[in-house]
Order: sequence, then C-alpha cells, then structure tokens
Amino acid sequence: MGVSTRIAMKMGYHRDPSNLANISPFEGEMRRRTFFILEAFDLLLSFQAGLPATIHEEECDTEPPSNLFDTDFDEDCKALPPSRPPTDSTPMLYYRHKSRLARIFRRIYRHAVSLKVSSYEVTMKLDSELQEAHKDVPPSLRIRPLALSFTDQPYMILNRLYSDLVYLKSVCVLHRNYLSQDRSDPTFGYSRRVCGDASLQILKHQAELHEACQPGGLFYDHKWMLSSLSCHDFLLAAMITCLDLYESHKQSADSAPDDLESQLKKYDALRLSHGIWTSRRAFSRDARRASRVLAVMLSKVPRPNIRDKPTLEMESMRQAPRKENGPFEAAVGSSESSSWNSNAFDLADQGFSMDTYAPPDFNSADPLNTVFTEFDNVDWGLIDQSLLGLSNDGVAAFDWELLDGPEAFPFT
Repeated sequence: MGVSTRIAMKMGYHRDPSNLANISPFEGEMRRRTFFILEAFDLLLSFQAGLPATIHEEECDTEPPSNLFDTDFDEDCKALPPSRPPTDSTPMLYYRHKSRLARIFRRIYRHAVSLKVSSYEVTMKLDSELQEAHKDVPPSLRIRPLALSFTDQPYMILNRLYSDLVYLKSVCVLHRNYLSQDRSDPTFGYSRRVCGDASLQILKHQAELHEACQPGGLFYDHKWMLSSLSCHDFLLAAMITCLDLYESHKQSADSAPDDLESQLKKYDALRLSHGIWTSRRAFSRDARRASRVLAVMLSKVPRPNIRDKPTLEMESMRQAPRKENGPFEAAVGSSESSSWNSNAFDLADQGFSMDTYAPPDFNSADPLNTVFTEFDNVDWGLIDQSLLGLSNDGVAAFDWELLDGPEAFPFT
C-alpha cells in the first residue's frame, strides 16, 4: 500500500483534478474515488502498525468523492452534476462521509504521536471539529441497534458500524493521554469521561457484532465482509478500558455510587471482550495475544465493589434513566442490543461480587504477569506493545491468520 500511495502521488492523484489539465470530468471523479481508497488505507494501516501516515493533508487538495449514482454521469459528460444532498443514500455517501472523518482522524493521530507536547486547547479544538463532523453524519449512516436493522442490507449495516468506529477511535486516541494525567484535576474531566465512554461503546459494538456472527445471526453468512481493521479497534478499546479501570481503582475508595456503577459496566464489558477473544484463540494469533493480556489484567484489577450498597438503592440506580450529559450518551443508549442487555453484563448475581477475577486461561507464570506485580508501577507501554504484537525488532506483526479459512476477515 505504501508503494501504491507513492505511485499515485507521483501520478498527481493527490491534486484535485480541477487543478490539472486534460482531465475529463469522468476521469477526475474516478481519480477522487481512487485517491480516497489509498488515503483511507494509508491512514488505517499506518495506525494499525504504529507508523506515521505517508499522506499529509498539507500536501493534498483532492476533494472527497461526489455523492452521485454511477448513472448520474458517464465517460462523455461535459461536466459533473452537483453532488446530491446527504439525505440521498447513494453507494458513495459512506465514502464521502468517511473521507471527512478520516482526514480529521489523521490530524488527531499525528497530534497524539507528536514528539512536541501540545496544549490542551489544541486537543479541544480537534475535539470540536470531530464532534461537528459526527453531528453531520447522514441519516442513513447513523448507528442503530442490529435488532432494528434486520431489513437492511449487510453492507449498509457495516458502513454504519465502520464509520462509527472511526469516530469512536478518534475520540479514544485524542483523549487517551488524559486518562492518567492528574485525575484530581477537573480540567481534564471531560477527556476522561468521553474517552472511557468511547472505549465502552466500541466494546459494545464488539459484543453485538460477535453475537450477530453466531449461527442464526444476522452476519453468520456474511462474515467474509468483516474487516480485520475492526479487530484492532477492539484491542484499542480493551487497552483503554484496562487503563481506565486501573486508574479508577486507585481512587475507588472515594468514588461516588454513579462512578462505581460506571466502573462495573466497564469491567463486565472487558470480561465479555475477553471471552470473545478467547473463543477466537484457535483461529487467530491476535486473538490469542489479546486473550492472554486481558487475562492478566482481569486477574489483577478487582471488580468494583458495590454490593455493600442497599439493594433498593442499587435497583434504583440500575433503572434510573440515563442523563444526557455528554456526546456519547445518546450513542450508547441508542445502540442497546440483546447482547448488551443480557445477564452477561449483570454478573453481580453470578458470584463475582467483589473478588478479583482470574479467567480460565490465566497463567501465573506468564511473563506479562510480572508487569503487574507492582500494582502502582504498571508499564503501559509494554502492554501496548504486547497488544499490538511488536516483535523484538520493533516491527508490528500483522495477523494474516485472520484472512485465512472459512471465517475470513478481509479488508473492506
């Protein structure tokens, strides 16, 4: 992909066709579509490998693909018709919206990995642009529960999911550094809240998608359409949730009941995510790695203890309506599914009230176990490398096993 991107830039694909001579309207639109694919893969694969993207926005001015049906223009047209409004659900609408999100995510990614320490104002400015783009998501691409999407085409459901994952992933990357930065300072309270909510929402998507891929599920016959890139989004969410629980645990003695309830949901979501990765151990190296790391984490971080609260108070907390106090509340509430509402997330009645949970695949002799021996000195960088699969020479190992066999996960 890196070679393809360089060749495309040498051929001028990074310049909008309106700035080039002897390019017909039809060829220009095809070039825009081609460059979007290259731009998206360059960004997402670079992020997956932990490498800088090849394409920088300062060097490109190619416009996103137009929201047009293929029948709206042809090779002989003298000019392209105006782009259709976002309410017209054409096959190119998803790519046009994702192009906008991807370009914001590229700036967020560069901001996150930059060696220069930026001010919090820069972070909030990027957040404002991201939230504005999320508000403008076309109606047909707004995320909705799978239970309410059984009449939709599978590709349309996945388009909604993938565009939402780009948004949630952007939030996680942008605000992650503030999860452990002076948690007593209310200045970063917004970042901690939205980052935790975004990672939790990604884990909800993982649980919902996993259930849909089971026999009789909506995607059981369409698993070939799923992208291996989404697996790394689930790893990112698990990593951030681990960090959030670890930092929250150190202050759990002073936590309010609402905070404890939030920690409990994250802990149970992480346990379910561990179960999903464990079920894929036989098919994927990434799944084995994720299962191993999460097993160690879950064995060290105790489940938040809320059993000492009065039963009636607990029931009222569980049944209380969700407060609209953040950009993720509506998204979390609107994506409730059978997998999320099931008893898998209400484990207080299953004998796991307050004890530390040691998953079945936990190995006390695992080298990663020593990372958590000193609970207040966790090396999160080392855990990141373990989740990303960095080899000894620092090269990320891509999990080609995800692309093999009857349960393939090709890029889409």
